Formats: sequence, structure tokens, C-alpha cells
Amino acid sequence: MIKHLLLTSFLSLISVSCGNDSDVDINEFDITGSAADLEDGSAPVDPAINSGRFDLTWKVDDNNAFGYTARFFLSLNSNLDESNDIEFFSAICDEFASCDHDRRNDETCFFGNDLVMFCGDEDDAVKRDVDEIVDSLPMDAYLIIEACTILDCDTAAHPVRLL
Repeated sequence: MIKHLLLTSFLSLISVSCGNDSDVDINEFDITGSAADLEDGSAPVDPAINSGRFDLTWKVDDNNAFGYTARFFLSLNSNLDESNDIEFFSAICDEFASCDHDRRNDETCFFGNDLVMFCGDEDDAVKRDVDEIVDSLPMDAYLIIEACTILDCDTAAHPVRLL
């Protein structure tokens, strides 16, 4: 009983000293596609235009957690389902990584005729085959960001039309 009380007191002290707001919030998530957004708000991504280039833009408030991990998925709907969605990019965002945890970030990505999606420099990028969920083109889908600190995660989705 005393051990439990001491442990609870210790954890409360840590929570107070570190700040009690451990929520991570995605404040912005946007996709700039191959052309202007369509009437329904979808970003068109066309392999025939600029080599299928599209840009991810995001801003996350990690509530002073000193960093977060951002993962990006192609999905058939706006709800993240890691067993069916395909992760095509991830970034560690902190003071020392490729993206900054307290600023707006962006990444250049590509979608090819071969149904491969990747972000960054083509020579160094991890390329993801997305044909498991892309049955035919054109196709309406979603790009989802999941931002996680050690204590919390948040997700946001943006509609895209793969052409």
C-alpha cells in the first residue's frame, strides 16, 4: 500500500514538473498536388505532371514534449488503419532531426506510373509499392499523418485523387 502511494505520488510529481498537458495536436496538414485542388477539396496527384510530385506540409504542436514522430500513410478512407493503410514516409521531428518539432515542415514526395510512392531524394528514399490498395486509376484516396510523442498521438487526413 505504501509502495503504491509513493509510486502514485512520484508519478504525479513528474507529471506536474513536466507539464500536465501531454496532448499532441496537428494544427496543419495540407497536400499540394499536381494542380489546384479539385472542387471536392481533393489534391490531384498525377504521375504525368512533374514526375508525380506532391508536397506534404504539416505543423504539429507537441506541447513541449521536445519532439515527435510523423508518419504518413496512403489510405482508402480518412481513418488510420495500420493493418490496411500503406506507410510511405516518416520523419523524426526534434531539435536535431531533419524536421523541426516547433515549426511548419514540408516534404517533397512523388507518385509514379509504377504505383510507387516516396518522399525526398529518389536515390536515398525508401520507395513504397502502393498497388495493394490502388486497384485502378483514377482513384480517390486519403493521405494521413500520424504525429506521436511518447505519451500521445494525433491523426489528420487530406483527400487526394490519384490520376
